[in-house]
Amino acid sequence: MNRANPTPSPRRALANVALIAALVGLAALLAQCRMVSNDVLGVGLQRGADQANACTSECTKTASQQKMAENAQHRDNVKACDKDETCLRQEELRHEAALQSIEDAHQACLNNCHSQGRGTAGN
Repeated sequence: MNRANPTPSPRRALANVALIAALVGLAALLAQCRMVSNDVLGVGLQRGADQANACTSECTKTASQQKMAENAQHRDNVKACDKDETCLRQEELRHEAALQSIEDAHQACLNNCHSQGRGTAGN
C-alpha cells in the first residue's frame, strides 16, 4: 500500500464533521443548563454557596468526563492514521477544536452557576 500521496477518506471526513457537530451541540446544551434543586415545597437542602458549589462541581465533572472521552477518541484516531502525516495533522486540528469546544462549554456552565438565583422578585 503506497501512502506517499494519500487521499482523505470521505467516510473519515464525514465522521470528523459529525463529531465536531456533536461537540458543538453539546456545548450549546451545556451553556443552557441550570442546576435545579429537587425540592417540591420550596424547602431544599442546598442554599446559597452550597448550591453554587454543587453547580460548579457538576460543570467540572461533566467537562472532565468529556475530556477523557475526547482523549480516548484522539488516541484511537491517531492509531487509525497509521503514521499518515496528513491524517495526523487533520486529527490534531480536530482534537484541538474539540478540546476548545469542551472548555468553552465548561466556562459557559460555570458562568451560568454564578448567575443562578439572581432574580428580580417584585419588579
